[in-house]
Amino acid sequence: MLNFGIVGMNPGNGHPYSFTAVFNGFNPDALEQCDFPIIRQYLVQHHRNQQFIQNARVTHVWTQDRSLSEKIAAVSRIPNVVDSLAQLADETDAIIFARDDIWNHFEMARSLFRTGKPIYMDKLLCATQEELKIWSQEIPADYPLMTASSFRFAPIVKDAVAAVKARRPMAVHGVSPCVWIRYAPHLLDPLFEICGRDVASVQNSGSDKHDIVTLTFADGLMAVLEVHEGISLPMGLKLRFSAPEQAIDVPYTDPTLESYFLSIVEMMRQFTRMVEFGEYPVSRSETLFMNRVVLAALASREQGGRKILLSEFLPEII
Repeated sequence: MLNFGIVGMNPGNGHPYSFTAVFNGFNPDALEQCDFPIIRQYLVQHHRNQQFIQNARVTHVWTQDRSLSEKIAAVSRIPNVVDSLAQLADETDAIIFARDDIWNHFEMARSLFRTGKPIYMDKLLCATQEELKIWSQEIPADYPLMTASSFRFAPIVKDAVAAVKARRPMAVHGVSPCVWIRYAPHLLDPLFEICGRDVASVQNSGSDKHDIVTLTFADGLMAVLEVHEGISLPMGLKLRFSAPEQAIDVPYTDPTLESYFLSIVEMMRQFTRMVEFGEYPVSRSETLFMNRVVLAALASREQGGRKILLSEFLPEII
């Protein structure tokens, strides 16, 4: 049995509850302690304490607040609450870094990479160009690392991949709440799965609370992605084709949240396979590429909406 440690939490992010439930189930008598109504909803409706992964458990939890860690442990059936990241890494086989305050990833997780333990890092490695340069040099090419949005693994994304095999979209539009540095991966990861990664340029004509990012692919396809703080759900992508073909909606937050929850299950299943068998569901090049695209969009906004050729942006990071 593999023993995983989970690291959390930051405001607005309940991943320690939802990610851990895939392995441990949840304690229905303690579930009301979870502060996220949406998580309580889909755990009851779609998890139902099924055993999704047989050969791994989350056995340790660390957060910046022991009382918070104990609450997560009570809801998520985690037997060990630890007082440091070092203890968590020392006593587990792999680490789920479940925070999505990307600006804290570099400082908080740098010591974890020195342990050599397999790591899942939520959505994105880091928040600045300098951090990405350092990590691209410090993290070995064969390090067992996985960064991803669970949207990449959603059943509805797999259906969209199959649907576009015979036809290329003419346009793509994506919308998400929150801020670009945190939630851009929720749009980029499925977009790249569906349309590929041959991005030629990135341009951000938005503002710090409403990013409007245009990705131009080498074949001319344009994808416009909006991340707007405070905008309502659903979040997801819309693919449009030549007339008279109907557009395809690819929602992350689907009406029943079943696809959303199953995307988390599949992502954690893939991470477990990486730990157990060395099968990398997300390559190093994909991890660095998405981080470059996110940072290129920030650079474009800071430069007044200048179009940035991706071939000229951090070209040394591959």
